[in-house]
Amino acid sequence: MGRKASQLPFWKIGRELRRFVRQSRAAPGALATYLFAAKYYDLALAGQIRRTAGAVPATAKVAIYLIYPNHGLQTSHLRSLEYLASKGYAPVVVSNLALEAADRDRVLPLCHLCIERPNFGYDFGGYRDGVLAVAAGIATLDRLLLINDSTWFALPGRNDWLDEAEGLNVDLAAAASNFGIPRVNPAEFQSIEWNYRTSHRNFHFCSFALLFGNRVLADPDFLRFWRNFPLTNRKNRTVRRGEIGLSKWILSRDFSHGVTCDLTRLDAELAALDDARLREIADNLIVPEDRRMLAVKHAALKGRPGRQDLIRLILTGVARQGSSYALADFTINECGFPFLKKSPVWLSRESSDITLRLAANLPGEAGAEILAEAQALRRARVPEFDRPA
Repeated sequence: MGRKASQLPFWKIGRELRRFVRQSRAAPGALATYLFAAKYYDLALAGQIRRTAGAVPATAKVAIYLIYPNHGLQTSHLRSLEYLASKGYAPVVVSNLALEAADRDRVLPLCHLCIERPNFGYDFGGYRDGVLAVAAGIATLDRLLLINDSTWFALPGRNDWLDEAEGLNVDLAAAASNFGIPRVNPAEFQSIEWNYRTSHRNFHFCSFALLFGNRVLADPDFLRFWRNFPLTNRKNRTVRRGEIGLSKWILSRDFSHGVTCDLTRLDAELAALDDARLREIADNLIVPEDRRMLAVKHAALKGRPGRQDLIRLILTGVARQGSSYALADFTINECGFPFLKKSPVWLSRESSDITLRLAANLPGEAGAEILAEAQALRRARVPEFDRPA
């Protein structure tokens, strides 16, 4: 049975009061962006968009590939474009930065269209321009892929994600999902009960890779969603209106859906690991921005926790952080998941160290290139990570 209201811990009461105050103060600005931000962008900023035709011919499958090359175009960008074209997709590159001429010349042979736009609205702002660029024929497409460069994608030696996603035969195939379970208090991790479900209020399909089928694309409300999308440069609102909003739209209709990284049986899958591997997964739990969870992780692992405590610690990390971050070692090496998040490289020293170790284990020339990119990102973003203590 849950706690009675009178027994709620003070930290939960304080958190809810602070949230109420923040939301109250932000309400006028939030309403303005909801009503007018997209119109402002379309009237004042969209004129700065540069569109350049590429060499890849049109097909019945389109991949909108959003990039933010603030350290220049990388080899992994080009490899991703080559992969998309090899699977029969016509890539539409959307860059949230203006490209250098030399980088544009490298992109154009590998894409159908290149769009350079003002950096407004995070990934959903870029996706919106990509969707609107193909709007005239969108209802006749077989597939539309939304994918971005927040991950290293198509990791060498791992699963072929587009084959997996298409093989699900659903109207929306996502690489992963987040928050299908409440965020557990880290200090109470031993009491977690794993019941992952799409009905949780914050559940969403992760926007770094979403594959839509024709039933979704032929629905006029899909295009209406993008035309009316309330752009904002507030990340939390973009997540709520974008990832969560689009997921709720899909779930509210009779569209079929699935994920290639399915978390519904994660507790059982962890329980099937041997002791050494389970401990390694716990050690490599990536917690880049959750100090309370990180402190609990360190405290729990200092001793000799049993198997059940290790499993519950990992599940709590996933519940709070999302599988794409927290569970990278498990998903990449146990499940063949071909995505590795980039941001942990610069968000904290520990998460950076773990991510570099995972990248170092990727095979071949492509693996070496990803590791070199990760090391360069670390040096550029947080050079003190590599300074002697």
